[in-house]
Amino acid sequence: MYSIESYLARLGHTGPVDPTIETLRSLHKKHLMTVPFDNSVNAERGAYIWDFVEIDVDQAFDSLITGGGGGTCFELSALFRRLLTDLGFRVDLLAAGVRGPDGSFGPDLEHLFNGVHIDGVVWLADVGFAGPSFLEPVRVTAEPQEQYGCAYRVVPHTQDERYLVLERKAVGTDWQPVFRFKLQSRTLAEWQRDPTQPEVLNPEWNWAGELVPSTTVIRARAFDTGQIMLIGRRCLTVDNGREEFRVLVRPEDYAATVSTILRQAV
Repeated sequence: MYSIESYLARLGHTGPVDPTIETLRSLHKKHLMTVPFDNSVNAERGAYIWDFVEIDVDQAFDSLITGGGGGTCFELSALFRRLLTDLGFRVDLLAAGVRGPDGSFGPDLEHLFNGVHIDGVVWLADVGFAGPSFLEPVRVTAEPQEQYGCAYRVVPHTQDERYLVLERKAVGTDWQPVFRFKLQSRTLAEWQRDPTQPEVLNPEWNWAGELVPSTTVIRARAFDTGQIMLIGRRCLTVDNGREEFRVLVRPEDYAATVSTILRQAV
């Protein structure tokens, strides 16, 4: 059952809970370090994963917070949005198209995250992105923002002025797009299928609906100075801005990494 007190205790947050950027920074990083990204359950839902975007908060809370499980963007972001709203923050539901391997962006509704308004400034808060991404909120500005060896900025899309683009720069790399988005508040109804054609998936996110729940399991968790991300057997670790990529061929290495991310006993 959802409870602010239980949520904060699970995150290990004992500091102030007033709606300030300091509180948001603390909660955001602790969330990424405490509650992992794990699409293994949703992968079984196939192309109809987006039918589950409107979560049962109590059920998700029992699974992810009380039970120590992991979730995907819509589950993690929804729970965090509820917590922030209950603490007095003004929060918008935002959506983004993630940059793919070929450099193109996915559809607008591919990824869910939050925009938090504090003193007239919008901060991106994303605890449901496998990564690599930011550990602390990023201000919507083109000014580079350094955190844990990486830099982030939000710049206008060079080819479509309707969009903003979150860019990231690790040690020894150039600026790379992470995702593009519109700074507009969304509603969960936008992910619903046309009731007159229930068999037809919304073309806005059909591509993502097929990609995200593929047979590839994605898991990730943050640690104090970085993140570890596992896509199938491909493992990316970012520590103080330095990236290390490995393919986990040996079953014991793969099992140990999964256990580290999910914090299970080996």
